[in-house]
Amino acid sequence: MFIPRRYWPRILAIVALAAMTIPLSLTIPYTSADGDGGQYDIPERADLKYPNLSFMLNQLVARVEAGESLPEEAAGDSPVHQGSSMAVTIYLSDHVAEAVQFLEDNGVSVRNVGEDYIEAYVPVKLLGTASEQLGVSRVRLIIPPQPLQSGPPVTGQGVQAHGSPLWNQVGYRGQGIKVGIIDTGFGGFTELLGTELPATVQARCYTEIGAFTEDLADCDLLTPHGTAVAESVTDIAPEVSLYIANPQSKGDLRAVTDWMVSDILWIPPLRK
Repeated sequence: MFIPRRYWPRILAIVALAAMTIPLSLTIPYTSADGDGGQYDIPERADLKYPNLSFMLNQLVARVEAGESLPEEAAGDSPVHQGSSMAVTIYLSDHVAEAVQFLEDNGVSVRNVGEDYIEAYVPVKLLGTASEQLGVSRVRLIIPPQPLQSGPPVTGQGVQAHGSPLWNQVGYRGQGIKVGIIDTGFGGFTELLGTELPATVQARCYTEIGAFTEDLADCDLLTPHGTAVAESVTDIAPEVSLYIANPQSKGDLRAVTDWMVSDILWIPPLRK
C-alpha cells in the first residue's frame, strides 16, 4: 500500500508512542498439559558485578561478600572444590604468564596451564579480582565428565565380528600394540588384572584436577564403562599393552592426550 510522504511524520510519531508504552519486562504465552493457557514473565537481566564471571559464580561471590555465606559454604555449592576454593577455568586472550603469577602470589593452586586458559582452585574471595586481571575474558566452573547411566549388561560381539580367534591361533595376538583408553571411570578394573585384563597396565588415575597417580585403584571407581572397553580390546588382542586414564577436566584431557601420543604413538623414521 502506498502512503503519501506527507503522512510519514504522523506515522513515525504513532510508532514512537507505541514503543514507549511497551513494558520493559516481556511475557510469552504457554499452554499447560491440561490445555490451560497462561504467560511467563521474563524479568530484566540484572547487571553482573563481575562481568567476566559466570552468573552462578557472581551469585556465589555476592553471597560471601554480603556476609550471607561463609566461603567454605559457597565453595561447597560448586561441582569441584577444596575448602573455600572452587575449581575454575580462567580463559584468557593473552597475558597468561602474568595471570599465573598473580594466582601463585595469592596462594592459588594452579593445576593446568594452556595457551589460552588456566585451571586452578581459586578461593571464593579472590574470584572477583582474578576475573579482572589483564587478558582474562571469562571464568567458568569446572564440571567434571559424568558417567553414562548404567543399563542392562551387554555381551560383547567384537570377537565374533572380527574373527579374532583365527588370527590369535596363527600368532596375531596384539604383541607390540599399544592402546590408550580414556574414560570417566574403570569400576572393577583391578579385580580383572591377570585374567580378563593384562597383568600390567600403564595408568594416569586422577585424584584431583591436575593431580594423578599410577595406582590403578585410583581409577577403579564410578562407571565400569572403561573396564568394559578394556575387556573388549583384550578379548580381541590378548597380548595388547593397555594405557588408561580418567581425566577430570579439559586441561587434564589435553595432558593425557599428550602423554598417550608421546608414549604410545611411534612414528617410523623417514628413509633417506
